[in-house]
Amino acid sequence: MNPRTPTVFSTASSGIFGFSRELSTTTPRRAQQVIDLHRCRTQENQRISQECGQERDPSQNDSISSQTASSNYSFRSRASRKTLTGLRRQVMNRMHAEKKALARSYWVGQELDWHATTVPVQLHVELPYWLMVPDCTQNVEVNGHTFLVDIRDDYVELYLNVIGDSKSTCFYTGPPQRLRPDVQNAIDKSKAPTMRRKCKTVLLIHSECSKDVVVASRQKDQRRRPALLYLQSFCEAHLEVVNRLIQQYRLATYDYFAYEVSPWDVPVWFLKLGTHSVRIILQDYATWDQKPRIVSGVSGGRKERYKLIDPSELQAALGLRPSAGELELLDALNFMERGDYSEAVRRIVTAIEAQTEFLLRKELLKRHALPDVEKKLKASEKDFPGRVRQYQKLSRRKLPDHLHKELTRTRMLRHSIVHNGKRITHGERGQAQRSVDTGRWIFNWLENQPARRDVREKRIGMRSLGRHFSLYNTEITPAGVTVHKPDFAISS
Repeated sequence: MNPRTPTVFSTASSGIFGFSRELSTTTPRRAQQVIDLHRCRTQENQRISQECGQERDPSQNDSISSQTASSNYSFRSRASRKTLTGLRRQVMNRMHAEKKALARSYWVGQELDWHATTVPVQLHVELPYWLMVPDCTQNVEVNGHTFLVDIRDDYVELYLNVIGDSKSTCFYTGPPQRLRPDVQNAIDKSKAPTMRRKCKTVLLIHSECSKDVVVASRQKDQRRRPALLYLQSFCEAHLEVVNRLIQQYRLATYDYFAYEVSPWDVPVWFLKLGTHSVRIILQDYATWDQKPRIVSGVSGGRKERYKLIDPSELQAALGLRPSAGELELLDALNFMERGDYSEAVRRIVTAIEAQTEFLLRKELLKRHALPDVEKKLKASEKDFPGRVRQYQKLSRRKLPDHLHKELTRTRMLRHSIVHNGKRITHGERGQAQRSVDTGRWIFNWLENQPARRDVREKRIGMRSLGRHFSLYNTEITPAGVTVHKPDFAISS
């Protein structure tokens, strides 16, 4: 498998769902045992099926009586059952021998020491633009803690074989200098071509991280994966530090090109402790060097390129015309991924208002002349709740109460953004996501087009591949960055 090609495994096969419930409430070791038992059952069932087919093959000699065939089949079935029983006994004996070692529950990260001491680390992140200031160190205060942030413009990256957005082949990042002899010798021995890339502004954030997590991130065992998930949340927490620095820079310079960043803008981070470096990915999509391959039961286990639409379907869709407000709805969804959460809330409200006006005009035209309709719409221009009530009355449709409450909440949030200058930060993005999701449902109800609703609501899991995801909650306190256990694991 190409290491630069992401592979996604889908559980769309009945073989997986056959014991998914058993796997969902158990430990990794127990999961492997269940898989072994399932494999034994499957192999033996296939063997029995083949034997049945051999006995019932019409090409066999007709002189073989049905009684003989039945006897042979019964004998082979008994032998197969005996073999299957032996295989099951072996698996069950192994499970019984390890019973004392099996845990009653499991949560991702329980392998880590959440009370370990911290060690100083450096986080390296490249901005997608230049900060027009000479190399320097700045003190950035967030929630009572002061972070030292180095601003560097002289950094380069060295790659082996190929340069990619994922930086998976990057083996050095820092100021131009001669490589250590051991590193240079390894490169010379591999005979792999090396390439150099000049970075834009790189920020070096001085922070402190759990020593146990840093150690686990270097290991090649079951502790490495949860350690990387921990570090993902840890790096993401420092976005607040980065954006605080950028805000102050913009206020001081009014630079046209600088803007606050999100995981979409800075998806790759490096954590450094001495000579040890770990690459941390905040958003998978932004680091895909090529389209990922999908493995699913539907494709028979074959790897296929990730796709959302066939060429013929796309050609047919080129004739589609968006409904009122639909492009604003699309923008709201996209702004959530790009990290402009405030704009996402504005756009979803605009989409709903545009669709409501379109539908209300349609209902009014059934009863009044066009000039009168325009006058009525002009009169209710600043009374959106009144428009919703009027549409419900004329159409005899009623917006569900829970959606009506969400619409009111979202419009109040949008009012704070537009009129009070509220900015939804990365840590508050859940508010915006809730508004966009419920706003999409409200739009579906208003539009009342099942075909378009299915396009938006079906295959959400498939479309979500590569989206930003963070497992642990974090906060910045006067003591620094804290990564919290999941709520259900607090007592662990």
